[in-house]
Amino acid sequence: MIQKIVTEKSKGNQVIASSIKTKIILKGIAIDKYTPASPDDFVVINKLREIGKEFGIFV
Repeated sequence: MIQKIVTEKSKGNQVIASSIKTKIILKGIAIDKYTPASPDDFVVINKLREIGKEFGIFV
């Protein structure tokens, strides 16, 4: 979900991708802590959905 938000919002621009990652971190999601193999944490998933909505991306 994190990667989808970053990829769709940045559209390949690395500067924007870095900015999006920073915004996600500032909203309380430690990006480096999560991988595709991480167990689902529904609190984090809900936060990511809200962040995605703010960015106009529905995940």
